[in-house]
Amino acid sequence: MTVVRSQGELLKKILWFIPALLPVHNLEEALTMPVWVEENLWKVREVIPLFNHLQFSTPQLYLSLVLVTVVPFMVSFFCLRGELTERKVNILLTLQTIIFWNALVPHVSGVILLHMYNPGTISAVLINLPFSLYLLRYLLKHNILTHKQIGIVLVLGLIVYFPVVYVNHLLASLIVNSV
Repeated sequence: MTVVRSQGELLKKILWFIPALLPVHNLEEALTMPVWVEENLWKVREVIPLFNHLQFSTPQLYLSLVLVTVVPFMVSFFCLRGELTERKVNILLTLQTIIFWNALVPHVSGVILLHMYNPGTISAVLINLPFSLYLLRYLLKHNILTHKQIGIVLVLGLIVYFPVVYVNHLLASLIVNSV
């Protein structure tokens, strides 16, 4: 906790990049995903049968992207108000590790499995992954978190990632279909 206090304002400025960078990634997806899905969903279903049940609509996509932009911003705003505690840093780091896994799981692995670009890959590789690694390195270098704590938050981020994606997809679908 003392180390978190000693980093204070600089650490807060760095952590504000979490909600600041996320809209760039979500904008890339918003601009490219509707057409890409229309042209390539058959290939996704063929290569990754897990997605055979996936239903997709453009309004649902846009609502999902709004949710995954606004909710992290709200979480960040709450955590970055007042004193920066170790708990708040852990919450924000868990949020960033979800973004990290989002860059790796659908985007990087999608390029590998599909042998083609998929929406969000450019910002995932050029922004989300580098910032995630920078943040982890910063927290280690300044003794804010230990290797063990970072390992735990990486695992937690991976565990939480899939339910977050599913609930977001489901919630957006329910809202769009009820309107």
